[in-house]
Amino acid sequence: EAVNEVKRQAMSELQKAVSEAERKAHQMISSERSKMERTVAEAKRQAAEDALTVINQQEDSSESCWNCGRKASETCSGCNTARYCGSFCQHKDWEKHHHVCGQTLQASKAAQQQGQGTETCAPISSSTTPSSGGGSPAGTPPIATPRSGTPGTPSTLETTPH
Repeated sequence: EAVNEVKRQAMSELQKAVSEAERKAHQMISSERSKMERTVAEAKRQAAEDALTVINQQEDSSESCWNCGRKASETCSGCNTARYCGSFCQHKDWEKHHHVCGQTLQASKAAQQQGQGTETCAPISSSTTPSSGGGSPAGTPPIATPRSGTPGTPSTLETTPH
């Protein structure tokens, strides 16, 4: 009987130790998760800040190609902001530009809602883009459209049949 009592006490102490170890492990996991979430949030904030800096730098040079710097004759139809000398440069820049292409529209809408009155980048209607989702998939850039002083006629703008 004394042996059984010692076994019970040992089991009880073991269970307490395991319970305490689990509690400490959960505390450590929560602490590390919190640190990781703060780090990820800071990285996202920094990435958004960097993207806006790139956009602002590129908007400053609105007449030059965002990829090579030559005179631009086409505009990204996704954001209506990015300028390119041709489709080669647009495709070359897409790896960088697709991260900010949709954000340009979102940032300008947010700024307008706050009453700052910034210029809005309006997307081209879905009938002029290759996809029917109102934009391009992340893997392909929107079609660059020639920029001229007069708007194009519907026959020159439409690229896909209805």
